[in-house]
Amino acid sequence: MRGPNRRQMYAEQTRADLVATARKLFVDNGFAGTSVEAITGAALVSKGTFYHHFPDKKAMFAELYTELIQQVGALGDATSEAVRATPGTPAMTAVANLTHAFLRRTIDDPLHRELMAQAPAVLGEQYRHINETVAQPPIERLLTVLAERGDLQPDVPVATVARLLLAGLCEGNQIIAAAADREDALARTFRAITLLMSGLAADDVSARGLT
Repeated sequence: MRGPNRRQMYAEQTRADLVATARKLFVDNGFAGTSVEAITGAALVSKGTFYHHFPDKKAMFAELYTELIQQVGALGDATSEAVRATPGTPAMTAVANLTHAFLRRTIDDPLHRELMAQAPAVLGEQYRHINETVAQPPIERLLTVLAERGDLQPDVPVATVARLLLAGLCEGNQIIAAAADREDALARTFRAITLLMSGLAADDVSARGLT
């Protein structure tokens, strides 16, 4: 089987350069403050090259946001696997750790913070679609694992709870990103979300990992 030819490798590298450049500019200047000309100028390619790879600037942003949400989904699946692998540990602690890891990224990762903050306005309805198709299913799988272990209240509506939890995490990013004291905002947001989540725990399950 033949590997990629030189032209294909060049095209892939050019696309990667465009994405890396846009990633930085969207963080530094915001979506509205970043033009196609700015991206191509910084990447040292023509506008024609840009449009060969992307129909418009919004499509590029959507790709970057989707990659970000896939990382969030991977966190959820990793948590599910950890819960399955350690049946004797408090599962709700794992949920708390996942929640905190997501919110912590708002402070530690400028790309996470800025893309999450800008995505609702930039993507509109596509923002909801990406969240529901990419990030929500891993959260549903995690909740299903908890339900199978008997760690949740009976008859928890998994899909609805997953959607609400994801919305809370996304809104939490907005709160933290806009705060003058992000560490304090992180603590308050984490506390609020985990208090809401503790109401899902089965009556005989310790939720101390959430409180």
